[in-house]
Amino acid sequence: MKREDFLFTLAFLLILEGYLGENIAPALAGLFIVIYLYSSRMKAEISIEGRRILSTSRLEEGEKAKVVLEVENKGKSVFIKPIDENEDFGVLGLEGFFLKEGEKKGITYWIRPKKKGKFILKPLKVIAEDERGLYFREFHIGEETEVDVYPSVDSLKEAVKADYNLRLSELYKKSKYMGYESLDLKDLREYQHGDDFKRIDWKATARLGELIIREFLKESDADVYIFLDNTREMRKGLKKAKIDYASVLALQIAGNLIKKYKVGMIIYDDVNAKVIKAEKNSKQLEIIRRSLNLKGEQGLMSLRIDFDLKFSDKARDFLSKILPLRKGRRGTKGIFEGLAMIKQPSFLIFITDLSNPSDVYKAIAQARKAHRVLLLSPNPILFYSGKLDKETLKMLYERYLQREEILRKFNALVPTIDLGPSDYLKEIVKVI
Repeated sequence: MKREDFLFTLAFLLILEGYLGENIAPALAGLFIVIYLYSSRMKAEISIEGRRILSTSRLEEGEKAKVVLEVENKGKSVFIKPIDENEDFGVLGLEGFFLKEGEKKGITYWIRPKKKGKFILKPLKVIAEDERGLYFREFHIGEETEVDVYPSVDSLKEAVKADYNLRLSELYKKSKYMGYESLDLKDLREYQHGDDFKRIDWKATARLGELIIREFLKESDADVYIFLDNTREMRKGLKKAKIDYASVLALQIAGNLIKKYKVGMIIYDDVNAKVIKAEKNSKQLEIIRRSLNLKGEQGLMSLRIDFDLKFSDKARDFLSKILPLRKGRRGTKGIFEGLAMIKQPSFLIFITDLSNPSDVYKAIAQARKAHRVLLLSPNPILFYSGKLDKETLKMLYERYLQREEILRKFNALVPTIDLGPSDYLKEIVKVI
């Protein structure tokens, strides 16, 4: 109830009490309150104008941004109460202030994003009250502004300290993904002492009458592209979304490889793909980092798996029992758009939770014809952070069996690594 309404109600009750009790004192008190309210309303003239100035719309995770609120009083003296209703930002130093008739004033406060991603900064709500606190008007100052929040360097350093997965270490500690010669022929040249006889091109040797050696492209001559899955399933998470983990991992891999290779990134969703062309310079890592302002959707569980591949009849029958398909699903088309933009043989590192394995399988099967491919897959089961009861454990075990079968199929196609929330570059670097 507004203060004015409360006082009018009080005045009415006092006048009623005076009338019923035949006592003039309460009635006079009630009449005085009515006159006071009428007089205050005649004097109250609330009219303000203003603007909000945001120092920057691109922030690091945890970084503060300065905001200036400028207000001009077009009416009588008022008390200004600014209220920031943006849930995605913390607010520092935003306090009320008094504004005299005709006065202009500017105040400075700070906003700090609570997480990375893309956010809309709503207009600032401002309540202007008259001097007596009886009347007020509500204003909204500023326009909706899109704010990009990308990962901070400190958050990356903290992530590196995480423990690594022992299973990952045991399975892949002897493997190596890059550093060998590719199958792409670079040139033919004369044999030199010490060359491997296996490289002799016997057709060219017979034609030219001299020993000719086949020279292949080295892996370091090729570009590296990191394919980052930003579909809705990757953005889901009860406490921490898989895309948060995947963004950190992608940046760590890029930072490790850019010392030797030209590194680019493909960020794809259900429909489109964003391409960062492969480069090898000091600015490239910062460009990649600033593109990783990918926002998760906390509070949502993601354990969905849809699979529809052309296997043998026996395999298809098995998968149809454990992986029921959902009709009408659009699929992950952005991954194919991203592949179409890579014109020369490259290293492709896919980071995806395989929630839509059918499209990913088709894309990787297509990619491996021209590129070398590695698949890193955050396991949705390992990222589950909800309550565990009998039914939940049963469901998780069923999903575990489904995923093991899917990983087996992908491992037969390309090297595939199953990841948990603590698996960062420390062990994965042994593979790549």
